Amino acid sequence: MKKIMLSATLLMLFSCATFAQNLEITISGIRNSKGKILLMIESDNLKTPNKYMSEITGKSCNFVLNNIQEGTYKISAFHDENGNYEIDKDEKGIPTEGFILKTIKINKTDLVSKKDTKIDTKLFYPKTAE
Repeated sequence: MKKIMLSATLLMLFSCATFAQNLEITISGIRNSKGKILLMIESDNLKTPNKYMSEITGKSCNFVLNNIQEGTYKISAFHDENGNYEIDKDEKGIPTEGFILKTIKINKTDLVSKKDTKIDTKLFYPKTAE
């Protein structure tokens, strides 16, 4: 009986590991190297949003999120140029720092391929910003 329970447990763990992978996010189009890029990812699979922060290297920034499961993810990021951890806005409420909002879907086929999912996205800077 113990062998059956152990086998079942190992099979469950192996199948969960099979359907998880890394998500690589590259953010480009960064107008300067001031501050940091702040990224948040939300999903029904996550109990709370995951938040990440990264230094800027040249005009891009990379994030690697481990053990991503099948599902829909909402990704938001912004260029926190002044280090106040908030997206600054002008008097009309228009962001003055670059940002992105993106929804992605990761399905079982993506996970079974054993390849990391890679997303390349570019920050948007409103025209009113310098």
